[in-house]
Amino acid sequence: MKIICWYRSGSLETFCKFCAGNQGKTISIKLVNRSEPVRGALYSYCIDPPEAGLFLLLTDRVIHSAYYDLEDIENLHIGLNETWIPALEDASSEDRSPSEVTSSKDSTLLFAQ
Repeated sequence: MKIICWYRSGSLETFCKFCAGNQGKTISIKLVNRSEPVRGALYSYCIDPPEAGLFLLLTDRVIHSAYYDLEDIENLHIGLNETWIPALEDASSEDRSPSEVTSSKDSTLLFAQ
């Protein structure tokens, strides 16, 4: 069974299943102290304190993941309001300059002159 959402009142086991099943996919995170959800590609997660939380890739330009502490997460969803965030297999380990554009079809980098 595919887990498509997780709520703060849910179990850690369900959180792990959600993260494992949706790694590399665009997810939406509703934070406790923020009204608008954060969207990004799920990069990785951790359930061991004090680093319990998850890491998202928020942009296709700079490949540095943003960390969200488990205590700050109200809920997680997959497939809601899909955005342009690329799948992780398209991501490079290097930062991309603003003049680069990633082709959605074949991940070829095109450089603006």
